[in-house]
Amino acid sequence: TGPQAVALQKEWAEFVGSKYCLTTASGTAALHMGLAAVDVVPGDEVIVPSYTFLATASCVMHQMAIPVFVDIEPTTYTIDPTKIEAAITERTKAIIPVHIQGCPADMDPILEIARKHGLSVIEDACQAHGSAYKGRLCGTLGIVGAFSLNNLKNLCGGEGGLFVTDDEDVLKKGDLVRYFGDECDETT
Repeated sequence: TGPQAVALQKEWAEFVGSKYCLTTASGTAALHMGLAAVDVVPGDEVIVPSYTFLATASCVMHQMAIPVFVDIEPTTYTIDPTKIEAAITERTKAIIPVHIQGCPADMDPILEIARKHGLSVIEDACQAHGSAYKGRLCGTLGIVGAFSLNNLKNLCGGEGGLFVTDDEDVLKKGDLVRYFGDECDETT
């Protein structure tokens, strides 16, 4: 809640075109907050690409859900939308497309599949700061976008992450995870 963190949240939300942004301890924390905020619970399944950094799947496991790996497109190294529906079961709750090394996943068919099956889309944009898909910045197409600021990312802050959403309910649930379930009001 410090002034620099609050300023960063405001500036990042404006930059990417989201209503809300929360600073986090890491991109992994932002992904985990996203899963909790869309009500992924133990035993749920979350579709992730087979080629990604381990945090994409480990945050699913941290939520005690099950990562379901889907193959990638050989030219973009992003999740292959044509293979997603075959992986969907009655336990599937979300899809995490990864914009790997700044290369946007093919979001139109992913979002269409998600709408068709009532799934949440949490974008792993941890390596995609400023990358765009059809004129919209990566991380702003799903219900949640997660960005990393660690020392190996293209926007380096040493450590930290950013959680973005346009949904106020998702924002509130994400913020509860950030504060370990405590409703923290620093304005009073």
